[in-house]
Amino acid sequence: MKIRSRYRIKESYRNQNYVGVVSLDPWTRSWAWKGQVDFGAGLQSLFTNRTFATAVQAEDHMRQFAHQCIDNRLG
Repeated sequence: MKIRSRYRIKESYRNQNYVGVVSLDPWTRSWAWKGQVDFGAGLQSLFTNRTFATAVQAEDHMRQFAHQCIDNRLG
């Protein structure tokens, strides 16, 4: 069984759409993510230099980061 090494997450929070890509580095076997929030007036890129031991940890961090970015932007 092959484990997916990259996948896309598309969600919304407070009526703001965001997309993230979670990917596995084949050399370090660590997970990372990057994404974008669509604020209507333009896309805002999101990323972190952190790496994670599991895809679930990366997903959770990406969601928290996106939600915090949206909360900060919308007040």
